Amino acid sequence: MGVLPLFLTGAMGAQLTSELAFGAAGLGTAVAMFRVTGALSSWPLGRLADRLGSTWSVRLTAAAALVALVGIATTARSLVTLVAWLMVGSCAHALGQPAANRLLIMNVRPERQGLAFGLKQSAQPTASMLAGLSVPLVAVAFGWRWSYLLGAVVAVMVLLGVGRRPPVALRAQRTRVGAARLTDRSTIVTFAVALGLSNGASATVSAFYVDAAVRAGSSQQFSGAMLAAASFAAIAARLGLGVASDRTASGHLVLCAGSLAVGSVGIALLATGRPSTMAAGVVIALGGAWGFNGVFWYALMRAFRDSPATVTGALLPGGLGGGTVGPLVFGVLAEAVGYAVAWGFAGVLAALAAMAMLFGARRLNERRRGQQSENGAGSAPGVRKEQQ
Repeated sequence: MGVLPLFLTGAMGAQLTSELAFGAAGLGTAVAMFRVTGALSSWPLGRLADRLGSTWSVRLTAAAALVALVGIATTARSLVTLVAWLMVGSCAHALGQPAANRLLIMNVRPERQGLAFGLKQSAQPTASMLAGLSVPLVAVAFGWRWSYLLGAVVAVMVLLGVGRRPPVALRAQRTRVGAARLTDRSTIVTFAVALGLSNGASATVSAFYVDAAVRAGSSQQFSGAMLAAASFAAIAARLGLGVASDRTASGHLVLCAGSLAVGSVGIALLATGRPSTMAAGVVIALGGAWGFNGVFWYALMRAFRDSPATVTGALLPGGLGGGTVGPLVFGVLAEAVGYAVAWGFAGVLAALAAMAMLFGARRLNERRRGQQSENGAGSAPGVRKEQQ
């Protein structure tokens, strides 16, 4: 629900620009304002989610998304009002991501959390596909405002559906998860950079593949179908890697780095400019560069179990910033020197994200070893006293 206003706006772009009388620059501004607002509000809203608790935070997320969707559907008459409601929706996204992470880490049994985070991180590609399907099924037949109203109906269902108590075995976690102070900021910054670089790469693929493929000689229908297939690949990767995470005790962030490396290879295939190679490349690119997110959040939430929402809020600015700046730079490069160089830039982003992920994994392992050493040192006096 947090990302649905954004994806619906992108899917309805042609109708919005025509009825509300603004151009491509205005649409880009609306999308950018959504991401900027999320980047600025994610840190305080992440801390708020740890204070309110997961249930109330998810309810508040659904309520804010509901207000934004209904507001756009009923009152958007200009670019200004559209942007204003999108900023409300962005706050829903900035609160919903940490709230959902906290909800899963508290309510899902540890042996199933990898799959749970894989399902949760499938939200964005799923929202993208639903928004795309709403164009021929709803917007063309009934008007674009009805697409937002149907989204509002889903928001009501989420609002009413949240509130089930966690299993008895997990209720004790409520006393251990709170609004703890954020520690180890340098490690958090490392992962924020990795997330930003990866989002910069994946956002460029999803935003520019169709245009690049059509320019290379593919039909618009085929290019759109391949983008949908790539979105399915990203969902499958998130679920598959989530299941793999549940079956392995360590190495989750190394798995993320490997996925990003595979994505960089797929982006390199896009730079060839050959339609058939690009079709394979987009599936590999989104499957790798957009498919690691479930494992990423699963690993980070386990590492910072004392403040999951706060850590999520601290990481989101990096991800949202990368998803904003990456496509902007890509667009400038594509227009100035061509798509081949621009795809090379996106591939470098994915490769750098893999390297940053490995560096962050090493720092996190050092942090764990330090904590284990402190715990061991702290237990020594008690042991000596017991022996005496």
